[in-house]
Amino acid sequence: MRIAAIKGADFKNREQIHEYLAGILEFPPYYGKNLSALYDVLTETDLKTQIRIDYENMLDQEMIEYLDRMVQVITDAAAGNPDLELIVNRA
Repeated sequence: MRIAAIKGADFKNREQIHEYLAGILEFPPYYGKNLSALYDVLTETDLKTQIRIDYENMLDQEMIEYLDRMVQVITDAAAGNPDLELIVNRA
């Protein structure tokens, strides 16, 4: 199983999050590093994948809102892909 753990407070911008996901989940080189592209690669994967998103200690409202949108995208992708699991900690 591939596991990506996003601790929101560790990332300064959305580009860093997409770079991290692309690397840890071994996305293809054509990955567009945006939410639409994230949905596409997550619905296409047939490898067991778990994504954990942790909001703890996040202060940047813009990043919180972006993670909220990312959670929705991953939730939508997981609805159609039984190999994808999302765990969210909003502490």
